[in-house]
Amino acid sequence: MNRIVLLDAQKNLSVGFTLPLAEVLESSGREVCLARHETDLAAGDTLLILGLANWAALSAPFLTQAKELGVRRILWNCEPLLPPDLPPSRLQDWFLHAKAAGFARRPPRKQRLLDRIAYYGFTIQSWGLPWNRDFGFSGRQFSYPAKESRQLLGFWRDGLIDAIFVSLQPRQQFLSNHGIPSLFVPVGYHPFWGSLLAGQERDIDVVFLGHVSRRRRPLLQELGNTLAKAGFQLKIVDRNCYGEERTRLLNRSKVLINLNSLPWESPGMRLLMAMSCKAMVASEYAADIAPYENGKHLLMAARKDLAGLIVSCLRDEALRSSISDRAHQFVTREHTLAERLVAALEADASAIERSL
Repeated sequence: MNRIVLLDAQKNLSVGFTLPLAEVLESSGREVCLARHETDLAAGDTLLILGLANWAALSAPFLTQAKELGVRRILWNCEPLLPPDLPPSRLQDWFLHAKAAGFARRPPRKQRLLDRIAYYGFTIQSWGLPWNRDFGFSGRQFSYPAKESRQLLGFWRDGLIDAIFVSLQPRQQFLSNHGIPSLFVPVGYHPFWGSLLAGQERDIDVVFLGHVSRRRRPLLQELGNTLAKAGFQLKIVDRNCYGEERTRLLNRSKVLINLNSLPWESPGMRLLMAMSCKAMVASEYAADIAPYENGKHLLMAARKDLAGLIVSCLRDEALRSSISDRAHQFVTREHTLAERLVAALEADASAIERSL
């Protein structure tokens, strides 16, 4: 597994992965070829696909050709899947086994209608779960993780994937529920995504960096009002902040607020980038935040308690510094991209040897 053909399946996203991945793989002694055409597969013995955005549409021909050439196919899944604690049901089985539409076109009208019915069914099933007891998660919001789940399971059933890495543990549990083995491989730190800048004054009290969705907007308004009453300011950056500009912003920030996109998982990249710049993370509660630890690398609170937690951290510089220092040391020394990815590839190679 020393010749890697790397397919970065993300296009036009704000966080770049190709250069860090290629650098780490090459520094570990592996030959790396960036996949642009199926003919590039002849240069490797392993195809590594970063499962982001339109990975299914982009990777399908590569996976098919790799099978014919005997190239091992590994998908590093970095997109959301259905919640692992969603109760088993005929509805879920039907949805996940339905044949997905062609990747280049939308599903037919009837399939779209049936999909919407499934999303609302999932919503009803989730009402008794800890993360949706307030009935705040709508059927429409199930659409993306549900479609990703169906695509991934379909690729696995069709024999197009040999191994799966998952970037968050709830996704690993979901796949396990459906009899699919996977390896937990969180995206580790690389300086490309952020670093500590010497001499930078932290003149921003609290920053939120991300999309202001319908769910997040009222919470941010509430947080902003509470912080203002306590004498602090909330800065919201929801667009056009990438690369060096993002690193400077996080170096200026005392606290970064993390509001989960999906209530059953916490996004890894936002936490990683903040910690690499020593901005302390105050996060909405999530049940599983591995590889991070609450109280050690970040602080979490329920939605109603988040504002109070942030005010306390802003008033207690010693607490804030201790959390951000431990988090920075963890990501830059232990939780690195090189450590995580190389170890995963070696574990996969060992598993192949044991099966022979």
